[in-house]
Amino acid sequence: MKFNLSLPLILALLASCSGGSGDLARNGLKGSVKEVREFQCDPTYENELWVASSTCANGFRVVEYDAEGNYLRSLTLSDRGDTLAMTTAKRENGEMVEEIYYSREYMTPKHSRLVPVSRTIMDRVSDNQVNFEIWQKDQLRFEGATYFDSKGRVDRQVQVVNNREVMVHNVYEKNFLVEIYQVEMDGSRSGTQQYEYGEFDEKGNWTLRLVFSGEEKITPELAITRVLEYY
Repeated sequence: MKFNLSLPLILALLASCSGGSGDLARNGLKGSVKEVREFQCDPTYENELWVASSTCANGFRVVEYDAEGNYLRSLTLSDRGDTLAMTTAKRENGEMVEEIYYSREYMTPKHSRLVPVSRTIMDRVSDNQVNFEIWQKDQLRFEGATYFDSKGRVDRQVQVVNNREVMVHNVYEKNFLVEIYQVEMDGSRSGTQQYEYGEFDEKGNWTLRLVFSGEEKITPELAITRVLEYY
């Protein structure tokens, strides 16, 4: 099972456009979280419940926070602990203003290095709106704006790519993200993902998320497990 980088791409982008000391709350985390490790596994049906099987991706994702709850960086690691990709955050006056994405470049089969691939520039224009631009070298790839609800969570995001505009919506139930979908300019809906949660730790943070593709929840595509470390 290969590590699926495409699945959490929208989530990562939405989360990265938050900023500020409320990053834990904006990402639905409780307690003084230091690190979150996420593993993608095949789902299996046991005892009338969907759970994570022992077949998991060859790698995992790590998200780190400081003691004040600020997002620091995220990494994609191999099973051996090698860093395959990384994002780092830059802040000004406590507000995140830039995030740089690095990927591993192989110069020879035995020699490689992390190189910057893109950067996201953020500009908070109000309490509930952050504008962003994503650049690759000197080329603007796409831009948009992230909007937050009254609880500081991502409510929706406008993405403009090659004059094509889409609106990505987040849907919450009982403070849990249960659905993401996008709406095209013509009003058509696509890219739906739905989520269910099956296990939680002592702080109330989920440790098992089932991911369903499409508007019907029949068989989950992935079972994501988390291990959380606290200060």
